[in-house]
Amino acid sequence: MVNMKKNAEINERLRSEYQSVTAVFLNEWAKAFAEEIPPCRINEFGIIDESRYDTNNGILFICKETYGWKNEDYENGVLFRSWMEGITKNSLGGGDHISQHPNMWYNIGRWAMLIENPNVSLTEVAKAKSSAITAIGNIAFTNINKVRGKETSKGEYHQLAKSQIAGDILRREIEIISPSVVVCCGTYYPIAEILSEYTSRVIVMPHPGARKGTIQMLSDLHRQLV
Repeated sequence: MVNMKKNAEINERLRSEYQSVTAVFLNEWAKAFAEEIPPCRINEFGIIDESRYDTNNGILFICKETYGWKNEDYENGVLFRSWMEGITKNSLGGGDHISQHPNMWYNIGRWAMLIENPNVSLTEVAKAKSSAITAIGNIAFTNINKVRGKETSKGEYHQLAKSQIAGDILRREIEIISPSVVVCCGTYYPIAEILSEYTSRVIVMPHPGARKGTIQMLSDLHRQLV
């Protein structure tokens, strides 16, 4: 059931959480990514589209980090959640971040479609593109790295992922969103202990941009749904 008022309240609570941990998180990020200048704030995640998210039976995707987000983006208020909402409503091609790695976003949408309807044909889901991007509007989303990473996640990401602040804010996100299903996108093992504290159903998937066949990944997901 979609409860727009509650969804909006959830996103507002998340926004307050991000603001409260900005200084600590940026300090930890600067330690890990020592050669980079941190932005003025961390990114904001949460329910992508408040008018479509199933408040009582929601799905939370947990990924690693975005790539290419510039300090100017943060200064201009170009933040992940609202930016991604625009993509899901206006289709792919609305920004450099998503157009650089379209298969990742197609796969996230396809996985969301299959979780919502496990009886759908895997072949049909594998063909989905524009409808897959639209389906991302039905989920909640976060990254463990709340700022940005490199093109390939390396030691910097892993250092940050193991930090106390990364774990603390992830716990708060799960508590506030209270999803029925959590999809770990190449992120399960660093956060397995945190996830064990909640009753959400956990699905373990690779990074959505992994070099695996679309049907193979959908089949792996389907086995965890039936």
